[in-house]
Amino acid sequence: MKLIFLLSGENAGLAKAEVLSLAAAFGKIMGYEADDRILLLEFRGENFFHRLALSHEASEFISSCPYEELKAEFEKISLTGSCCVRASGIGVKVDPDLERRLGAVLWRKGLRIDLTEPDNLVRVYITRKRCYIGLLRFRQEKKQFRDRLPNRRPFFMPVVILPKLSRAIVNLTSLKSGLVLDPMCGTGSFLIEAGLMGLEICGMDYYRDIVEGCRKNLEFFNLDGEVLQGDARAIPFKDRSFDAVVTDYPYFRATRSGTENDLYARSLEEIYRVLKNGKRAVIVTNLDLKWLPGRLILKGEQRVHKSLTRRIYVIEKTDFEPRSAQQSLQQVS
Repeated sequence: MKLIFLLSGENAGLAKAEVLSLAAAFGKIMGYEADDRILLLEFRGENFFHRLALSHEASEFISSCPYEELKAEFEKISLTGSCCVRASGIGVKVDPDLERRLGAVLWRKGLRIDLTEPDNLVRVYITRKRCYIGLLRFRQEKKQFRDRLPNRRPFFMPVVILPKLSRAIVNLTSLKSGLVLDPMCGTGSFLIEAGLMGLEICGMDYYRDIVEGCRKNLEFFNLDGEVLQGDARAIPFKDRSFDAVVTDYPYFRATRSGTENDLYARSLEEIYRVLKNGKRAVIVTNLDLKWLPGRLILKGEQRVHKSLTRRIYVIEKTDFEPRSAQQSLQQVS
């Protein structure tokens, strides 16, 4: 199957990485190509649209062509039932009469036009390079993320990651099912999104009041998951206990926990230790890390405001052991 994804303009790079991570978890990627905010994916496997956060839409690919050949491509389309055409420009303006003209081509082929509840919603995405035609299969429900905003939870702290980005970050683990750990869980943003996607969840935080607050937030969303008090520098679980680890490190101008070098050096090795071989951890921090255990899969960024940019690191556990805590401590900046 070939699919067209309309990626979010907030962070198209992370949006692309999220789609590819989920595709790898739910099936096999046969090939892909990107054109601005359009990602064309050839894929075999199960539907993963329900997991997406940073894609506005997904459509089943029909064809692609230069703009001047759009009408000819519509002449080739074979559908039954009613239809509606919707066109969007990605970085370009779209002729306001284009949808009507393309719909007329389908009408002349015998299809009934229905602008409210069509059997087939034909999507046309127009970039500076090319046009992509598909049948709409998924449209993001934005309301769900508004309903889960941090200030609507029983326990709230400032500068937390918002639900949409939290979900995308969990999806970067490329995990279809399994147990996720957040060893510095805070208010539980990652745990909430992971739990709502059907993953098993376990959280930990250094401070008792935060642990209790996180538990309240999980209960608010009717999610089962253990949250315990503990130190990320000494995670109280056996080696290779978790299918994924996702965490957001404290931003050190406001942290209450130890020195930054000590926290990073020891906690990164602990995260690596409890992660299963071949599985992924996603590390979010305001620092530019010079050292990470395992294999670096992706480094992304998300600008929050002038003085805060989040760095997002995706690492995979290999068969090799990381360097010692002392070595890593000297390489965190």
